[in-house]
Amino acid sequence: MQTVRYLRDQRHVGTVAEIAKLKFPFPNEQFPDLEAITNVPNKAMAVGQEQGRELYPNIVVVRRPGSWLQMMAEVETQDTIDDEAATTRWKPYSECGQFYLYVPFGCAAEAKKLAKKHGVKLAGLRVWRFRPVWGLDVAEG
Repeated sequence: MQTVRYLRDQRHVGTVAEIAKLKFPFPNEQFPDLEAITNVPNKAMAVGQEQGRELYPNIVVVRRPGSWLQMMAEVETQDTIDDEAATTRWKPYSECGQFYLYVPFGCAAEAKKLAKKHGVKLAGLRVWRFRPVWGLDVAEG
């Protein structure tokens, strides 16, 4: 079981990095004042607190100078889409600002259902999958 969890966690780290590079490529020529920060595998920037607990979404985009929160994203794996994720991560993140949720291809319906059930405000729902030749593929959910 630990090997499976380890492999899932490693895939999650790689997926977060790829989504950050592909969908949040900041700073760039068009948005030189934006910066994308990943909190996986190491926590780098919190977006707020809930009940004394720091909130660290997988990807945080801030405006510089300073650290003005612009948007954030959480990347889920198939086995992390559940009521616990919706209540302990998605909802608090969505209350801090513009929140995007990335789920594996085929999991959008379940994620939408959980978001609605728990009052999660999504700025966007995206699906992701790895394709052997083309790499990461991301689409609207």
